[in-house]
Amino acid sequence: MTDVQTAKDAKGGEDAKFDAAFNSVLHIDKKDYPCYVGGLMIASGNEHTVSSPIDGSIIFGRFQEPEDGLPDRAADVAAKAFRKWSKTDPPKRAEIFAAALETIKKQRYRIAAAVTLSAGMTRNDSMYEAERLIEVIEDGLKKVADGVRGKPAGVWAIVSEYNSPLASPIGYAMAAMLAGNTVVLIPPKECPYPVYMLYDILAPLLPDGVLNVIYDRWGKAAGALTENENISGIVAIGRGDRFEELMFSAVGDELSFISEFKGMNPLTIYRPASMQAAAEFAIASAFGYAGQRIDSCSKVIITASEQKQFIDQLLVAAKKITVGDPAEKGTMVGPVISGDNMDAFMGIVRNAKENLVFGGKRISNETTEAGYYVMPAIFVGLAGDHELNAIDHSLPVLSVQIVADMDEASEAANGCEFGPSMGIISKDEKVIEKFLSEAGSDVVYVNGSSNIVGAAIRADAEEFLKK
Repeated sequence: MTDVQTAKDAKGGEDAKFDAAFNSVLHIDKKDYPCYVGGLMIASGNEHTVSSPIDGSIIFGRFQEPEDGLPDRAADVAAKAFRKWSKTDPPKRAEIFAAALETIKKQRYRIAAAVTLSAGMTRNDSMYEAERLIEVIEDGLKKVADGVRGKPAGVWAIVSEYNSPLASPIGYAMAAMLAGNTVVLIPPKECPYPVYMLYDILAPLLPDGVLNVIYDRWGKAAGALTENENISGIVAIGRGDRFEELMFSAVGDELSFISEFKGMNPLTIYRPASMQAAAEFAIASAFGYAGQRIDSCSKVIITASEQKQFIDQLLVAAKKITVGDPAEKGTMVGPVISGDNMDAFMGIVRNAKENLVFGGKRISNETTEAGYYVMPAIFVGLAGDHELNAIDHSLPVLSVQIVADMDEASEAANGCEFGPSMGIISKDEKVIEKFLSEAGSDVVYVNGSSNIVGAAIRADAEEFLKK
């Protein structure tokens, strides 16, 4: 048997496992999902029905919104649990998360299927999300085994959006708890189910109060946590108006603050070894998870002398984009997360239509009409100060910014809302070296795609074990 055939057989086995898991998750019993505080289920009677962006008729269940005072209660309960948990020997804590890791590995296909169904990620992106979570946990366990010890700080509030529905919120939560902290976790309001699935794995292994989960549709709980004296730090994941409020609250109260902000993750292309490959990297970086990933690229920077060659190749690559059911093999782009996001996308297209060179339409057919599907939009030649060259919208939108030279390219990359990463594709080693020295992002990639969310989590999570 050839290596190629072996790889095909392995891929076929993975596809079959994912299909079986997807059908299982699709037919789960719909139920109420409470908040969990101190190991207790807390219902308010004020519930919100959550459906899938793939098809609005697919209902996950009803998620209980917290009553006033519940966030403070959760912080108080977590603070009490911290007193004992923080004194637990690190190897003992590691044993607990090693056991959780084995369960997560066994259920990785089911977990990935839940991400696809609840968030609209393609099967490849969902498997990537699950694998990144596994890597983060393994990395933390290795550090403990190597003798790395952090100083537990207290209670961490982790507030997440749909931009990373699994790897980031659970990855940070487990890193914090592994270091001896306790956690109040707010899952993404549009797709909370994967976090609840992981809570069911973790809760039986942990003492009550170490991990608490509050569903927060309107952002009130997140705001309340920043004002609670028992909260020692905040992790904000994704993007949204409330995250600016969280950041300013953290600064004002001198809380520890970790931000995994969904920015533009700009990509600079200059004299690549292959312009075709560079264009394909740009498409992959921009439109995985419909442009909504923490690490999705929203802007490519190219010099005027190379723009025609690049754009020609970019359009060739763009024509290969397949939009459709994310559970189907071969789909590259699934739906955006909500009807509001779809409307925002169409508004951007209308406002910048003179610079639109590809896509920008709603996809409506028998498969997609009940969901939020659009063909990604590519814009070329917008003014340097245009908002699509400065501010990320967490949508399948890519702006190609034309600059005169590499000095101007550096300004364009560092002058926007760049987020957790920025990258360069070039064969010029001197240009790469200069780019690396000037890059303002925490994570920088070279001659590849922007799929670095696991690296970003691991870099930040290390801080829990160093404190």
